[in-house]
Amino acid sequence: MILRLKPLILSSIKRYYNKKDIYDDLIQEGYELILNGLENYDEKKGVHFLGYIKLLLKYHYLNKNKDNENTISLNMPINDEEDMELIDTIQSKSLNQEEIIVKREDNEILHSSFLKLTKRQRQVISLFYVNNLSIKEISKKLGISYRTVVNTKATAIKKLKKFLEKNSKKTSFYLYKG
Repeated sequence: MILRLKPLILSSIKRYYNKKDIYDDLIQEGYELILNGLENYDEKKGVHFLGYIKLLLKYHYLNKNKDNENTISLNMPINDEEDMELIDTIQSKSLNQEEIIVKREDNEILHSSFLKLTKRQRQVISLFYVNNLSIKEISKKLGISYRTVVNTKATAIKKLKKFLEKNSKKTSFYLYKG
């Protein structure tokens, strides 16, 4: 029975997909669809079997065509001379060596500035910026008043800004949490 439906498979391929280089694979997919259609066909729904199979084939090959239209190769030439491919235009997300060195220097400056703060100031800054605790949570955790935490944080930020400005004009740190 499946072999008798081969002309239907071939006509569906020609009409809806028509890629000759993978014809054998497309025919095989058609046979698989027919076998699945045999299992899933429900004559109680009032649809003729051949009509059901024809629609299965049609939408399978249309969707396959649609999937291929949306696929772009990174090796696709982007100009007429074909000397440049799409992949050549994509910038790397990894940092270059210079950026890595600058970030490392910034971190060292921030760390040395952070160590110049008092123990209490370091605690407040760490709990606020690293642990993301609120001022209220910090005051409870450290057993000090809310106002003391606010003042300690503000003083610590002023000191850090002063240290950072003194040590480097190139630091990229922002100490304000929105």
